[in-house]
Amino acid sequence: MKSSLKFYDFESKALSDCGDVLDIEFSNHELNWPGVILEKGMSPHFYPTNVFTPYFYFAVAIDQDLNWSVETNGSFSDLKSSPGNIWINPPETPFTHDISEPCYFVILAIEKQVFLENCALSIEGIQLQFLNNYNVLDETINGIIRLFMLEAQAKGRNGNAYMKNLISLLATHYIHNYSNYVDLKNSQLAASKFDQHQVDRVDQFIEANIGSAISVDDMADLLGCSKFYFLREFKKLVGVTPYQYLMNKRLEQAKVALSSGSVNIALTAHELGFNDQSHFTRAFKNHFGMTPGQFVKQRQ
Repeated sequence: MKSSLKFYDFESKALSDCGDVLDIEFSNHELNWPGVILEKGMSPHFYPTNVFTPYFYFAVAIDQDLNWSVETNGSFSDLKSSPGNIWINPPETPFTHDISEPCYFVILAIEKQVFLENCALSIEGIQLQFLNNYNVLDETINGIIRLFMLEAQAKGRNGNAYMKNLISLLATHYIHNYSNYVDLKNSQLAASKFDQHQVDRVDQFIEANIGSAISVDDMADLLGCSKFYFLREFKKLVGVTPYQYLMNKRLEQAKVALSSGSVNIALTAHELGFNDQSHFTRAFKNHFGMTPGQFVKQRQ
């Protein structure tokens, strides 16, 4: 079986044929897992040259040791990977490898938008940076990939909600541990005169008044400060404006409500404080990439 993975030349952006040598013995191809590719297989050799993928790409070495070379800063370095070692490559990040012996692998590749939108961390407005990591030893990532494999072998019997929870676990762990997320958050905390306690008070206020008109003035009054001060310090700490933060809270609650079964979209919009259904529809599509109606239909 041929791989479904897409590789692109970094210079021309044209589709590369470097993945044609991958021989796949098992995959999730028949399952409805949008944006997720899971494959187990082998390759007699692998010579990708300055290519990239659109995925957060996790390749686990299995079965036997592998001797290979990777290009870094214009020169090749020799590596030896043992079963359980993980190569992690972020989307749009070029790589060049020289693998001249058979390699055996499990690959989990998740499209960038799917990966980021399922992360449980507050990452909106943050300029995340990721590294190409070789020979990673991480039992959490290995364990999550094993759960993906078990779910695929069970034909996805636990449903899309379970699969999305797995993506959320992986994305949250990866971004927290393999990006500049913690450094950026610490910088925000150091730069802002607000702290998490004040954000918690804002969260409680939003929760209690989610269906009402909530203004920036209301939130500033709650914390006993001026509107200007609140706008400036809140964004320093949280990374988004209070309006964006409130909108995100409403949209996340809308997503939960629309996932619950029998729903009325117009009523959901009203109960969560949107001006009207058309405003709700536009905001929902901008945030999640589909209309509320399309989301409900997909869930059904």
